[in-house]
Amino acid sequence: MLKDDIYNPLKSLKLIGLNNYFNDLIKLYDFKKIPKVLLISGKKGIGKFTMINHFLNYFFSKDTYNLKEKEISINSLVYQKQLNGVFQNIIHVKNESRESAKIDDIRKLKSLLSKSSLNNDPRFFILDDVEKLNINSSNAILKIIEEPSESNFFILIDNEEKKLIETISSRCLKINIFINKFERKEITDYLMKEKNIENVLNYKNSNISPGLFLRYNYLCLEHDISNNLSYLSKLYKLLNLYKKTKDEIFINLLIFLTDEYFYNLSLNKKKQILFLSQKKIETIKQINNFVKYNLNLNSVFNSIESQFNHAE
Repeated sequence: MLKDDIYNPLKSLKLIGLNNYFNDLIKLYDFKKIPKVLLISGKKGIGKFTMINHFLNYFFSKDTYNLKEKEISINSLVYQKQLNGVFQNIIHVKNESRESAKIDDIRKLKSLLSKSSLNNDPRFFILDDVEKLNINSSNAILKIIEEPSESNFFILIDNEEKKLIETISSRCLKINIFINKFERKEITDYLMKEKNIENVLNYKNSNISPGLFLRYNYLCLEHDISNNLSYLSKLYKLLNLYKKTKDEIFINLLIFLTDEYFYNLSLNKKKQILFLSQKKIETIKQINNFVKYNLNLNSVFNSIESQFNHAE
């Protein structure tokens, strides 16, 4: 299965979980109270974008959307246009580089806003990772959302990876999204079965969100990071992958595996829980320093490896 097929939320035809939040959006639609600027906040990967996409498919294709089952019809013209990137009334501004949005991207958005849509229907602009906006980009966004036109609506997604600038949140109707342990497992179980994914990670003893689990699990499969590998082998491989790509997803996965490794150790060595906890903290600190200071890979690996005779 292709990477895009696994965790592209546009291809999530059925909405699992988040029922109350979704129903609240439907009520806003029914009472014609959709805010001009909506802020959706919550942990990355819990289904915020998927929920928004389902709501907008209901908004633009009410006759084809199955509200009872919360399912998008594969025959929906809106859905097909979205997949092909030609639906002009839903515009997704995302940050794939995991860095702060560039001011040039915001200016392009402003230029697009000045042009009316061909069909004169409402337009929804979805701005992802708004917590990563730098000062210049934030100020540009503020000017845009403070005076929205009659037909333009903004949905801002805050993944809570950084503190969101207060001047932005104060201009929005904010909805905080949470999922509990049962919902997290229900969503993840469904995605694993629906996408027929081989599971190489243990998500049941962690708080990892369904979306992040899919990304981490796929990376492990893609780069042959199997359960048969020792923790130190996984450590070296992921540090090396980060060194080559500078993609922080590999560091985030490594920290997740580090938590999992020390958790499993603590189950068998309950009398050493405090000792193991300290070793985990020291290991994660060295991983973060590797990124922060661009340290030598072998030096960091050897330093961590030298501690593991004591931990094990």
